[in-house]
Amino acid sequence: MKILSLTDLTFSYPARPLFDSINLHVARGEAVGLLGMNGAGKTTLFDLICKLKAPQGGGIVNQAQQQAYLTQVLTPPPLLRMHEIGKLIRLFNARTLPRADEALTRLARWSAPLAKRYADIGQKRAATCSYGEVRSYFTLTLLLMECDLIILDEPTAGVDPEFRHFIWLGIQHACREGAAVLVSSHYTEEIAQHCHRFYMLANRRVTAFESAQQFLSHYDAHSLDDAFIKAFV
Repeated sequence: MKILSLTDLTFSYPARPLFDSINLHVARGEAVGLLGMNGAGKTTLFDLICKLKAPQGGGIVNQAQQQAYLTQVLTPPPLLRMHEIGKLIRLFNARTLPRADEALTRLARWSAPLAKRYADIGQKRAATCSYGEVRSYFTLTLLLMECDLIILDEPTAGVDPEFRHFIWLGIQHACREGAAVLVSSHYTEEIAQHCHRFYMLANRRVTAFESAQQFLSHYDAHSLDDAFIKAFV
């Protein structure tokens, strides 16, 4: 069942057309990727879905009852500990407020090492965390809130390989539990490997792909990165 549908969506900045008749959909229980180079418009598209900007044409049908959005810019209060910030996120976004131990128990079912690392970061003050630790903690906190639509704008940017693995593990479990996840990246391999399907945003349009092989064939490419580059030619 589709939870989000974009139909002929159009948007322009002054003197700069950005989208021209974009069509995209996301269904419950699936992770859908959005590939695109820096400046292609991935963040603007997510802002339109979340009503932070208004489209100039076309329509957005969003049937989510509870939605979460990870933005690119994260500025947590530096003196708060990350578990306190996590509680604030849940207070503002979750339908019910799970206790911290409930979140850790759920994480432990996904992965015991993930639960331990999440708990360890939770005890640190934001000022002492790396960018990757902050981004990972925010992402996993959103995935734990049982939202039916979760929008993640480049969640693995600046994140170490271990936590990149944990983030995708969390996305997979959230989807199995019924969430729809829309995730952007310019890392072609992780999108092709972990998403049920994906879109390529290039030259003001999106093209839908069901698999990495279809992506390679469409652009007559020998590697995923080669296909990514050819999309903008």
